[in-house]
Order: sequence, then structure tokens, then C-alpha cells
Amino acid sequence: MDYRMVHKGHQQFIALVKAFPNKISNDDNDHSIPDFWAECSEKNLIEPIRLLRAEGKRDLYGLCRPAGDSEAHFHYGIGILIDADTDITKLEQFTNNGYSIWETEPADYAVFKCFGSDSNCLGETWSKFFKEFVPQTGYTQADDTDYEIYLENGESGLFCELWVPVKKS
Repeated sequence: MDYRMVHKGHQQFIALVKAFPNKISNDDNDHSIPDFWAECSEKNLIEPIRLLRAEGKRDLYGLCRPAGDSEAHFHYGIGILIDADTDITKLEQFTNNGYSIWETEPADYAVFKCFGSDSNCLGETWSKFFKEFVPQTGYTQADDTDYEIYLENGESGLFCELWVPVKKS
């Protein structure tokens, strides 16, 4: 299984966030998250935040915060990274209109490239993560935000990169 390890410090994103029932995470036939993307796209809620980023750096993030043991829902967000290439002068305007600031703590990530034409490649990569990566490497998934990066200028055939926070077991 092809992957690379990356350490990331504290990160911030601005995102549209929605709670989803935990039960959908194991349902291959559930389309709630792709439907959320479609709804946000149709309502033109994604492009305005992308425009806060410098041209060539307008990658989109699909952020997923795992639910706690006693929680019935997990949170998923669609957003952009907030860094030196982001026009932060308009962030308050977005947060006043329902967007959220999403923060991650420093973490080690296993990064996988997902090649394909749709989100099926993501499910396949998650399956390989648990069936191949975890048993072969001695790493397990950490209780932090995982995310997909939909690169503005990705390589040919790349659907996204999957970033999974990991820790040695």
C-alpha cells in the first residue's frame, strides 16, 4: 500500500459543518456526505470560501471529526485551510453566515492518494487502511480529524488525498 507519513502542526480551516449519524460511516450505500457536497455546491456555498485562497492554492478539504463514545453523530465539514495564503479579512463575514472555524491539533498523518473518478476510491482506501496498513505498520487511527484534500492542481486521475491521523499502537 502506497503512503507517506507527514507531521502537521496546529491547523485552522473555515468550513461548512454538518452533523451526521454514526451509522452512516459503515453504510456503503449511504450518500449523505456526497449529497452534502452537492447541496453546498448547488447553493454556491463552496466557491466563495475557495476565493479566499490565492490562485493555485484553492484546495478543498473534507474534514471529519470522529464522534466520542457516547455521541450519536460525527461532524463533517467542507472547507479551506487558513494560512498565510488566505485572505483573513473576510473570515468574520463567513462565520456570521454559518461557516465554522475548525481546528486540529498537531498530529502524525498517513497520507494516501486516492485515484478514481468518484468517491468509491475513498471507501477502497479506507478498507486498505484497516486491512493492510494497520496490521503491517503497527499504527492505528488516532482520535483526531481525518480529512480528504481535493487538490486544485492535482495529478491526472487523482480524486483526492486521504490524510489519516495515526499513532503507534
